[in-house]
Amino acid sequence: MDIQQFETEIKSHGNPVVVDFWATWCGPCKMISPILHKLAKEYQGRVDFLEVDADQSPDLLRSLGIMAIPTLIVYRDGKQVLRQTGARSEAGYREMFAQLAAGEAAPAPAAMSTFDRAFRLLAGGFVAWLGFQYNLWPLIPLGAVVMFLGVYDRCPIWRALTGWWKNARATK
Repeated sequence: MDIQQFETEIKSHGNPVVVDFWATWCGPCKMISPILHKLAKEYQGRVDFLEVDADQSPDLLRSLGIMAIPTLIVYRDGKQVLRQTGARSEAGYREMFAQLAAGEAAPAPAAMSTFDRAFRLLAGGFVAWLGFQYNLWPLIPLGAVVMFLGVYDRCPIWRALTGWWKNARATK
């Protein structure tokens, strides 16, 4: 599918459209596929679901700035309202579909689980500690980045910067 076909397809839907960018070799894609199909069936007529095989549409992924899969992009009235990269829980996807079906303008991204948050903080702390302990200085900033990935969704500076970046890209 090329970008023009994709835009035509997205604009042809009267309902919000959840687009799943996936690949056959992607483990997380295989994990979330049954969940998304189940929700698409439950919310049929209120939320539309579209799948795009990343291997069949590399130019489309490049033009949309998709760097990792699985990526879900939600469109309402032909405009992107949400982008999520990586697998989420069924509860997170269910909440997103419910918000879309209820007509909420832009559904909130699914929250990071407590396990994911704790794992990232502990793993990052361990990597930074290794850097200090063994004078492996490149590990210290790497550990800091991994720790930041455990809290970035709660950081007001990060929210402000990403909001600014999204607005700058939207006005291009």
